[in-house]
Amino acid sequence: MPELPADSATTPKPKRLGGRPKKDPADKLKSITTHVSVARYEELEAGAAEVRQPISQYVRPLVEGGIKPRKRPVLQLSGEQEGYLRQLAGLANNLNQLAKKAHQSGFGAVGEEVVQQARRVSQLLDYFGDVA
Repeated sequence: MPELPADSATTPKPKRLGGRPKKDPADKLKSITTHVSVARYEELEAGAAEVRQPISQYVRPLVEGGIKPRKRPVLQLSGEQEGYLRQLAGLANNLNQLAKKAHQSGFGAVGEEVVQQARRVSQLLDYFGDVA
């Protein structure tokens, strides 16, 4: 019986790659599902039929052309108004702490504090309602 060379016995055979090659992740497309009203769907369907394209192909340029980054509106507040907003945020924190305390030790223990905080919040909200 002839001996095999040491290289062929220790070297594994290369794995056969069958089938279609994998696509580069950068080339893959992602899908997005959206909901539209029946009337809007019929408009899109009619537009796609007019140019003889599938709806997805018809909608793609509409979506890509219509996306614009949105900026948060910046409120122009005076120093006094900013102070009131900070107070309002602090009162909201206090109310959350009081709610936690009420759940732990009972509602009777924090009832008066909650009423005082609620009045102060109401005053601040009235102020902002009058300003706006």
